[in-house]
Amino acid sequence: MTSPDPPLIIFCMSATVLPPPEAVARSLIWHQGALGDLLMAGPALMALSRHYSRAGITALGHPERWEMYSRSLPLKAVWDSGEARWSHLCRDGALPAPIRELLARFQLALVFSTRPQALLLDHLRQAGIAAVHWLPSFPEMGVEAVAALQARHLAALGLPYVPRPVKLEVGRRPQEELPELPSPGPWLAVAPGSGHPLKNWPLAYFYEVSRSLAWEYGLKVVWLAGPAEGAMLPYLEGLAQAQGHVLLANRPLIRVARILSRCRLYLGNDSGLTHLAAAVGGPEVIALFGPTDPRVWAPLGPQVRILAAPCPQAPCATGRSLTCSEPHCMAALAPDMVLTAATHLLAAPGNNRGEGA
Repeated sequence: MTSPDPPLIIFCMSATVLPPPEAVARSLIWHQGALGDLLMAGPALMALSRHYSRAGITALGHPERWEMYSRSLPLKAVWDSGEARWSHLCRDGALPAPIRELLARFQLALVFSTRPQALLLDHLRQAGIAAVHWLPSFPEMGVEAVAALQARHLAALGLPYVPRPVKLEVGRRPQEELPELPSPGPWLAVAPGSGHPLKNWPLAYFYEVSRSLAWEYGLKVVWLAGPAEGAMLPYLEGLAQAQGHVLLANRPLIRVARILSRCRLYLGNDSGLTHLAAAVGGPEVIALFGPTDPRVWAPLGPQVRILAAPCPQAPCATGRSLTCSEPHCMAALAPDMVLTAATHLLAAPGNNRGEGA
């Protein structure tokens, strides 16, 4: 096989690499993903922020989720991608003049999505943004970690880096009072839900382990639930009341982040809250995986312990598609296995993570 003509190589590379730092004063980042997806993009976002250290970032996505980065990235604005005006970017026709004027201020746009959206990318270029690039928000196939996948794509654009765990600054002073946590602790945070019921460990198992840890280690328990856990709330309310636990449902994410930063231990499924617990740097994190592959979806961080279901069919998900009819793999992850892992973390020498521990 003969080598390509050298001038052609130079031309292709110059057409696809990122612009130099001095050429970018404002960058636009499109990411509409769920909380976990956005947090998994953290290593890429931090690498871009370091590379373009003089550039402000405008985010286009879900404002509450992007708020998690408000103290960790140079965010100048967060635009809500759910507003009707941004629908013009994803449909045929010319962009309205006000949208073109807004977008023309940027020298660089990065679009995170599952696959390239040609119409969106073309509209951004037509609005006058000189450099527009796509990055995968997660792999559709295969077992490549999200952080590694995005690092590989950015390296191809001329920005090599090694993905590192993200430490979010959540704006909490050491002695700041949090009314949600009525005592100093130490606290165990339990998040029994996720974006899909097949990823959930049985609620009875969560209860068994949390009760044992509270008894053995004097941990106080706070249960965290969001909109996806609406069907669980009656059970969680009764459980929390009977056991003297705290139940926090549908709280603002920034408050949840600060609560997690106060905890000594966190227990949860493959979910956005599990990624948030790992990113705030407070608790030791036990993340429970079944149908989804931790090699792809696990949070980064030295304080993260992954427990995978001992099921010969797991992981069985293809990308985001879960095809099994019952969460047999999660039921096969026995409470004793999780309790043993938690005990090792809590008993480890020098383990004093979380306030009040």
